[in-house]
Amino acid sequence: MEGHHFRKGSYVAYGCLVFVLCLSAFLFDVFHGLYGTSMPHSFSRSDMSRFLGRPVSAHTLGLINALWRLIAYGAMGLCLFFKTGFKEIINDDIRQPKNILVVIIAGLIMGLFFIGYDSVYRNATQWSGILLYLRSEFPSAVFASIAEGIGDQILNMVRLSFLVWLFSKVIKSEEGRAKLFWGVAVLCALMFAVEHIPYTRIFSAGRYRSVFHVRPWEFWVIMGLYAPLSLVCTYFLKKYGLLGAIIVHTVCDLTWRVGWAWIRLGGDIFA
Repeated sequence: MEGHHFRKGSYVAYGCLVFVLCLSAFLFDVFHGLYGTSMPHSFSRSDMSRFLGRPVSAHTLGLINALWRLIAYGAMGLCLFFKTGFKEIINDDIRQPKNILVVIIAGLIMGLFFIGYDSVYRNATQWSGILLYLRSEFPSAVFASIAEGIGDQILNMVRLSFLVWLFSKVIKSEEGRAKLFWGVAVLCALMFAVEHIPYTRIFSAGRYRSVFHVRPWEFWVIMGLYAPLSLVCTYFLKKYGLLGAIIVHTVCDLTWRVGWAWIRLGGDIFA
């Protein structure tokens, strides 16, 4: 797939996104430091305490998680030098108010999808649902939503870029290359769902040793929740660039992790 190089402004925008990601990860640990749960792609307090051989404070844990994200996601920014075929991070389309509104509405719809899917599953099984609300204390839930929205979509962009580039070396026909992007998008959606298995109530309640021990029907239930979000974000990544995908993901997370959690838990989210 033919692409283009990013302009200087896009590198600046990417650096700002990584900074916000690191800051959100730090603030999450600071405000959430008394709890044992952690965000995906983060070191937990117990793991770091065992590794360092001493108790780790919330501020120290936050600095560690922020620093490793700065190194890892900053390095991923080198992938922006490749011709990825995506629009730039900051482009004329996403700057238009009507398009920003479309992206925000898409995020709200995905948030409502999460809420509805979780509620249907809860009513059908009489269990506790799929989504964990352990990270719904305010304001840590806001920082988690921002960090997850930015971090997950950077990872998705890098995976898509690399896999499209890799498979395009093998697929030579125009028809095959036309179908390549969405074939890779489905594969990335599968990866996205697998990454989030440990952060579902299904996994924690089942006390599985690893994601490979999750029962097949439970795996498909989790796929049905997370894969659509990944595909929708990929659509907006292709249409409006990375910032569009980040907005969709972040608004989705805020809708169920903050809004819906407040409806269900009330003042408990301000613990």
